Amino acid sequence: MLLLAALQLANQQHLLKHQQTQIHISVFEHTPVNRKRLEQKWQQQGLLDSEHHLFGVAQALLNGEIAAIEGCQRLGLLENQVIIDLYQGLPLAQAKTIATPDKQRITHWFALPHTNQMIHSDHYFNQHLIWQYGRISVDNATFLAANINDNDIAATIKKSLTLCGFLSTTQSPTNDDIAIAERHALRQQTRQQFAYNPLPSLQTNNRSPIAIIGGGIASASLALSLAERGKDVIIYCKDDTLGQGASGNKQGAIYPLLTPENNSLSQFFQQAFLYSRRRIQALVDNGYAIGHDWCGVLHTGFDQRSQTRLDKIIDGQAWPTEIAVRVNSTQATQLASVDIDKSGFYYPLGGWACPFEFAQASITKAQTLANVRVIYNSDISSLEPHSSGWQLFSGENNTLIATHDQVVIASGSQLTRYKQTKDLQITGFRGQVSHVPPQGELAQLSTVICANGYLTPQHNQLHCIGASYVKDPKHLDFCPLEQHENSLKMQQSFPNSNWPHNIDVSNNDARVGVRMVSRDHFPVMGCVPDIEALFSRYAVQQQSKDKPSLWQRYWQTTPAPIYDGLYVLGGLGSRGLSSGPLVAECLAANLCGELSPLSLELQALLSPNRMWLRKLLKGKALM
Repeated sequence: MLLLAALQLANQQHLLKHQQTQIHISVFEHTPVNRKRLEQKWQQQGLLDSEHHLFGVAQALLNGEIAAIEGCQRLGLLENQVIIDLYQGLPLAQAKTIATPDKQRITHWFALPHTNQMIHSDHYFNQHLIWQYGRISVDNATFLAANINDNDIAATIKKSLTLCGFLSTTQSPTNDDIAIAERHALRQQTRQQFAYNPLPSLQTNNRSPIAIIGGGIASASLALSLAERGKDVIIYCKDDTLGQGASGNKQGAIYPLLTPENNSLSQFFQQAFLYSRRRIQALVDNGYAIGHDWCGVLHTGFDQRSQTRLDKIIDGQAWPTEIAVRVNSTQATQLASVDIDKSGFYYPLGGWACPFEFAQASITKAQTLANVRVIYNSDISSLEPHSSGWQLFSGENNTLIATHDQVVIASGSQLTRYKQTKDLQITGFRGQVSHVPPQGELAQLSTVICANGYLTPQHNQLHCIGASYVKDPKHLDFCPLEQHENSLKMQQSFPNSNWPHNIDVSNNDARVGVRMVSRDHFPVMGCVPDIEALFSRYAVQQQSKDKPSLWQRYWQTTPAPIYDGLYVLGGLGSRGLSSGPLVAECLAANLCGELSPLSLELQALLSPNRMWLRKLLKGKALM
C-alpha cells in the first residue's frame, strides 16, 4: 500500500516545483511493514535502480525508517511539502480514532488492486470502515477502487461507496444529502466519545502570530511545525540563547519507552521516537548542524530488580527488530565496543543528539518558512485573559508587553509558575549530567548505554553520564555528591568490567537542569484546564442528590472546563528528545485544523486534565 504513496509523490513532484502546495497522503496498510520488507520488494521491482524514475521517492521513503508497528507514522518528504501518514494495523481500528479535522479533510481515495481481493476486501471495504473514511473526507470526495475482477465484489464495493456518499472520478461533484447527514452524525458521535477532552481549536485570525513561552525543544519543535503551515510565531525566551533549560545538555539519548504489555504509553513512544529521529535527520540533510549519532542504544539491568523488569519487557512482546532486539553478553560487547558481561535489549534506530543544537536548527529552519521571531531575555511573569485574547506581563513590575489571540506555554521547568497552570500534576526533578574525558577503554564506547543512568559515546572529546534525579530541587548549583554518584553508576551496573574505572569526574565539569515529569510518564499537551471551574462543578456534584451514574455520564459527555486560547506543551521528562517533536506536531495540526498524527485516545492521554478526569470518568471521588 505504501507504494501508492510513492507513485502519488512522483506524480506531484512537478507541481511542487512551481507552487508551495503541501500534499497530505493518508495510507492504510492492514499488514505492518518495515524498511527491510519494502527494500526487498522494491529491489525486486527495480525501483531502487538509480535510473528508475521513482528511485528518489523510494529512497526517501526507505530513509524514513518505517517500522512494523501499529498506529500512525508521520513522514515528511521533499522538505515537508509532502506529508505521509501511514496507518498500520486493522484499518477500522485505526480510522475510528482519527480526530475529525476542522479544515483539512481527504478529497481523493484510491484503493490498490490487492485490496479488492476477497481475502483483503473486508479489511478495507467493510461498511463501518467506509463510513469512517467518509467522516474524515470532504463531502464530495471521490473514491477509485481499481481493477476489480470479481463482478460480485465490484458490485458490493460500489454499492457501499455510493451509500456512504463517495463519488467516482467520472461523476459530477453533486452531494448525497442523506449520506452527508450520516457523515455529520458520525462526526458528532466521534466528538461525543471524547467530549470530555476538548481539543485545541482552529485559529480564526490567520494573520495573528501564535505566542510561545519557552526556548527549549518543545518550543522550537512547535515553532517549526507551525511555520511549515505558514503560521507566524513569536517566541518569548527568558534567557539570552535557546536551550538553557533541560534542553541545554550536550547529548541526550533517543530511544522508545517500552512496556511488557505494549500499552498506549509504549505505542506512543514508538511513534514519537521514530518521528523525532526523522525530524533531526531531515534538518541535518537540509544542511543544519546538529551533533548526533544513530549509534543505537543498549539497555541492560543494573541489579536484580531492574533486570527482572527489563526481562518482562523483552519477553512481553514479539518486538519488531527495528524497534528492539534481545542481545546476549557477546553481542552487547560487540555493539558497545567495551566489555558488557550481561544480556540486554538493543534499540538499533536509537542514538543521541544535541538538544540545544536541535532547538536552534528548528528555529532557524522555521524562520525560512514564516515570520518567526524570538524575543530573548523576556521572562513572562503572568498571563491575564482579555477581550483580545491573552495579555502577557513581564518583570517584577508586571509590565504589559503583548496581547495574543493564542498562547502556548512551553516553558519547561517553569510550566507551573502561572496561576492558570500551577495545579498541573507534573513535578520537577533536578538532573545533573557529568562530562567526562575519553580515556582508556572508555574512549572506545560506540553506543549509548542505558543501565543505572546513561552514558554516551564521546563527542567533542567528552562523554555525558548521568543523570541524578532529585524531586523538587531547592537549587540548581553544582553538587559534588551527585557528581561522585554519577561516577559510580557504570561501576554499579558493570562491576566485573574495567572500563567503568576510566570514568573520571574530577574536573567537576557538569550541567544541571530540571525535567518536568508526570506520574504516568506521558507529556502534557493541549488546552490548559480551568481547575477552579472543574472543582466548582465537582462541588455541585457532591451536594447533589442525583445518582452517581448520572454525574459519571455528565463528565463523560461534557467538555471539561478550559481556558480558551491558552495551551500547554511540556512535561517531557527525561525523554524530551524522543517525545517533544511529535506532541508539538500534534498541537500544531490541531491549531491549524489539520489531520493529527495522534489518535483521539492518545490525545486524551496527553491531556493536561487527565489526572482529574481519570477519576471523574470512572465515577470516583477526586479526593
